[in-house]
Amino acid sequence: MNLNPTLKFLRRFIPLRPEKQLGPSGVVFFFLLYIFLDWITYVNPSRFGITPFNPEAAIALVILMLGGIRYWPVIFLAAIWGEFALPTEVRPLGLILINGGVLAAGFCLMSSLLCGRYRIDIELETRQNITRLIGVSLVGMLFMGIAYVFTLVTYNIGPMDRYFFAVRRFFIGYSVGVLVAAPFLLMLHSDKRCREFKQLFFSRLFWLQVISIFVCLWWIFLSEEDDRIRNFYVLFLPLIWTATCFGLRGAVSALMLIQCGIFVIFHIATYQPLSMFELQLLLMTLVLTGLLLGVSIDEQRRATNNFRDSLKLAAAGELSAAITHEINQPLTALSGYASAGQQVASMPEVDRLQLNSIMQKIMDETKRTAAVVRRLRDFFRQGDIYLEAIEINDFVMQVILSVKSKATEAGVDLQFKKLPTTTAVLVDLIQMEVVLRNLLINAIESVAQLNKDDGWVSVLINSDSPNEVRIEVADNGSGIRSEDVERMFDSFVSTKSNGMGMGLAISRAIISAHGGKIWANPGQMGNICFTLPIGDVLANESQSLFEGKKI
Repeated sequence: MNLNPTLKFLRRFIPLRPEKQLGPSGVVFFFLLYIFLDWITYVNPSRFGITPFNPEAAIALVILMLGGIRYWPVIFLAAIWGEFALPTEVRPLGLILINGGVLAAGFCLMSSLLCGRYRIDIELETRQNITRLIGVSLVGMLFMGIAYVFTLVTYNIGPMDRYFFAVRRFFIGYSVGVLVAAPFLLMLHSDKRCREFKQLFFSRLFWLQVISIFVCLWWIFLSEEDDRIRNFYVLFLPLIWTATCFGLRGAVSALMLIQCGIFVIFHIATYQPLSMFELQLLLMTLVLTGLLLGVSIDEQRRATNNFRDSLKLAAAGELSAAITHEINQPLTALSGYASAGQQVASMPEVDRLQLNSIMQKIMDETKRTAAVVRRLRDFFRQGDIYLEAIEINDFVMQVILSVKSKATEAGVDLQFKKLPTTTAVLVDLIQMEVVLRNLLINAIESVAQLNKDDGWVSVLINSDSPNEVRIEVADNGSGIRSEDVERMFDSFVSTKSNGMGMGLAISRAIISAHGGKIWANPGQMGNICFTLPIGDVLANESQSLFEGKKI
């Protein structure tokens, strides 16, 4: 007989080798803790001997999850002891053994599902882990309650007409017991979670939340007897506060404190029988709210951290692309100057003045490249800009002269219309030069691709407002399509086959940092405009009139 399919099926549900092993000493400790909790929480039992508080159920589940189902005899003995020693009336030995077996079998099945088919991590870091724990616990306790109470009714322990009442009390009491204590015990078995609980212990905010929990419990205790159940809803406030601040670890800790506090008040105060079901429902609602809210906060924070890390990587990528984009042109110029220098040096009679001029251009271009890299790095990393007061007409003319040789080679005529008046703007000279050079070179390349005899690129400066100047770069190249207007300023978007798609993205970031705007006008000719605040206006806004100072 081939047993492989059967074993393969069982392995999906039964963890033959649990990831976390619980040693014999740990099992003994949990066994004693089970007996103690079973004894101390045996208060206000129903006619079936079922109590509203059952945290020992979490102990049984944790023993089997961490130690393996080989420890089922431990749970069986603990359940038998509880059945034999706690009830006020003497129960038949057969009933004790059957119900002990029902509890042990139910906990074994639940632990097998949580370690096998519906495996959860003991750190409980995801919503899937919490929902699986909740789902398996609720379904498991429902079937255990049906079987447990059925055995009691069979032995005439309690009337048949109270069967569903007893099942309901068993289901809610044991479910709350598991969902309050089991997450706490599982998380304590994780080194990472233990460190988080230690951090929680040294947090002043957490202790303030602990005080708020006890204040709410004390206020409930001082309320009139008829109002106590209704006033229990104030416990949602410190629970939600703790969960939103500390995630699941805070929610689990708050639920443990609330459970202990309610149990103490339950011992001291008196409750009408009809209020017990309302109390159990309140506890169930508190537990589900706390666990789901806490794990959702944890997942949100992890997603935020991952997104922040992604942004850092994206920023690093954009910085690398921006620097690569900007040093490409100086490197080309340096190569041309070096080639010209070699030609001059290879002549029979070396023209030292011409050679010195070429070498000076190489040095100037090298310094400029280093300055561009440094300024772009500072800008992308920290948003730093170094403001200087410059005359806008002179600045634009200098940039036009720097690209004149490229325009001449492409057969493109450069045109410039100055601003009639002398106007100063407060800008980062290097960064603004990067912007204008990008726009001019894009325009020159757009015109050059069409091989026009009358190709031109114009720069026009206007002052439409007393507070800003507008610089317009136009050309009679291929133009700008309306569908490209919005996306052309995005990173890594380029209309050129060999373009990196960073020039306009960098320009937009720099212009925005200076308090201006940049946009493109669609049409048959290229037209891109950007604005800059006039020096005095920008100075008043930033309260910084010092040249070369970082803001």
